[in-house]
Amino acid sequence: MEQKQRVRAHLLLLLTAIIWGSAFVFQKFATEELSSWFITAARFTIAALLLWVLTHRKWKLLNKGYLVAGIVTGVTMGLGTAVQTVALEMGTTPGKSAFLTAIYCVIVPFFYWFLSKEKPQKNHLLAAVLCLVGIGLISLNGDLTMQMGDLITIVCGVIFACDLTAIAWYSKGRDPMLLTTMQITFSAVVGWIGTFFTNGMPQSISLNATGSVLYLALFSTALCLFLQAYGLKYTDAAVGTILLSLESVFGVLFSVLLYHEHMTPKMAAGFAVVFVAVLLAQLRFGKKEQTISNA
Repeated sequence: MEQKQRVRAHLLLLLTAIIWGSAFVFQKFATEELSSWFITAARFTIAALLLWVLTHRKWKLLNKGYLVAGIVTGVTMGLGTAVQTVALEMGTTPGKSAFLTAIYCVIVPFFYWFLSKEKPQKNHLLAAVLCLVGIGLISLNGDLTMQMGDLITIVCGVIFACDLTAIAWYSKGRDPMLLTTMQITFSAVVGWIGTFFTNGMPQSISLNATGSVLYLALFSTALCLFLQAYGLKYTDAAVGTILLSLESVFGVLFSVLLYHEHMTPKMAAGFAVVFVAVLLAQLRFGKKEQTISNA
């Protein structure tokens, strides 16, 4: 029975990576009609409503600590998602977004160092160097300039690193799904604030745009959070994080298949280098870490 649970967990984590990878394309499709802030607001509002219903038996655990944790992690996730979507609006392809966003995995150990005084290990330093090389291969033009959308996506990766660091810090002693529900709720609040201070509500929404937002909310956000929680419960953290890191690979695959992104040898080499850096950064030498996606 234990072996069956482990196999099921691996399949569910792989499915999670596939859905998260596909989400970059649906984000791109949504930006063709809707503003980044509205996409962020709608996506997280729908997911939050569903998560509040599913976690209703845990509401009695809510206290000031959950409120503070929800605000900090929600603001960083909401901002990171909105910035990521802005970059897609500005021309960054879903494939590039998948890999440039993934740099948060490399940055987190350095950010967490300031909170826990736990120094990054040698593999983290090597991963950081490889990541810089990969970013250069993916984004730098022949004159060593970078497209604004790619640069903003890197900023998004830094914000997501702040978010994951905050989650690692505030998750101690708290129910992960209840904390995630609070996080998603405040992410929605950030999205609505941004919506009303920028482009406002859309005049109309097509069926295609509605479908993209619903996919992001129901599948990429709500469903994947439960698949991730179940999968990581019944497998080793190292195996789980490697399976989930395939998100970036599937992001490129779906971008090529659905968005018809053109892949150059230089970009492919950059994707490979960043992927190796992400895997290297996730080595914890027996320490179990929480993994979260930002698609």
